Amino acid sequence: MQLPPSEFLESREGGYYVTGTRVSLESVAYALRRGEEIEEILADFPAITSRDNLAGVMQFVRDHTRDVDAYLTESEREWENSRKLNPPELVDKARSYRQSKGLKSA
Repeated sequence: MQLPPSEFLESREGGYYVTGTRVSLESVAYALRRGEEIEEILADFPAITSRDNLAGVMQFVRDHTRDVDAYLTESEREWENSRKLNPPELVDKARSYRQSKGLKSA
């Protein structure tokens, strides 16, 4: 899903992130849904070093509620599909096998 452009967000690897960080739009949007304030979010995500960038993302989420909600719904759907393709039991089994053979993760 394509969101409106914002100087505070960058699109990469099929997702949106706070500019210059690896902090996802989802992380900020869900923090806002929980009622967290800017100071709490900054404390939770020290990778966000620009208060202005975070404030910009927060305003973006408020200004584009419908678009962000649709993006979150799509992300959740993709996550669920991925979990179905890679059930936790299968992932754990593969991880255990690699460990027992001294192999590194891919």
